[in-house]
Amino acid sequence: MNRAGEVFDAARADFLRWSNRLWRPLGEVLVSVARPSTGDRVLDACCGAGASALPAAHAVGPTGAVDAVDLAAALVAEGAREATEAGLSHLRFHVADVRSWPSRTAAEPYDVVQCGYGVFFLPDLDADAKALCERLRPGGRFAVSTWLSGGMERIVPVGRAAAAPERPDLAGEGPRGPSARLDTEARLHSWLDSLGLVDIQIRPVEFRIPLHPDDAWSFYLGAAMRAFVEGLPQDALDRTRARFTDGLRRAGIDMLDASSLIGVGHMPA
Repeated sequence: MNRAGEVFDAARADFLRWSNRLWRPLGEVLVSVARPSTGDRVLDACCGAGASALPAAHAVGPTGAVDAVDLAAALVAEGAREATEAGLSHLRFHVADVRSWPSRTAAEPYDVVQCGYGVFFLPDLDADAKALCERLRPGGRFAVSTWLSGGMERIVPVGRAAAAPERPDLAGEGPRGPSARLDTEARLHSWLDSLGLVDIQIRPVEFRIPLHPDDAWSFYLGAAMRAFVEGLPQDALDRTRARFTDGLRRAGIDMLDASSLIGVGHMPA
């Protein structure tokens, strides 16, 4: 988790360039499916700059409360700034490891725990997600958004291959990450069921936007792929960018396919 926080801290400027086009719309979709309501208490895990925490705060209103937690301090600061400007005093941003936030014995339970594209970064996907569910009241909802198979996964191997000549440790296809366990409706449903949740619903979401080569490189540097090139000198970055642009052209990728799955399960009452 600390490594992910460092990567996204470094990615702040490029990440924020994509907020209005990608992260905020997808965050709004997560909240529309999680459906926090007036007065609810919400935990937004792996909140980034608040793409789903901010709309959740609007949904619960001043009688509710939203705790937004992430290790990427630069993104958390951006979310806190926006919350202050919007007068959302009931939305609180925290730089912390969500696995230990808050003390389960001392904290009031949440009505909703939501996590937008963040469960992949939990060191132990199953155990850590179960711990998040334990923050819920009986009948509370756990909502996650994940990438749909055949979409975002197409661009990552191109990014990896572009960086491999500069980083020999990246040679080869590399292992598929935890997201591969959650990238179909059946897999996501099975995983939520394994957490002990009931009344599970899965909603597919189609989301595609044109991808200009210049924007593609900004996305590379503002997303998890940045870990492939973090610390490289400028000349190596320039070579990686050229290979990445050429790789997208050869793969026929001129759209960013961010199609997703939103899964919601309930804690047994």
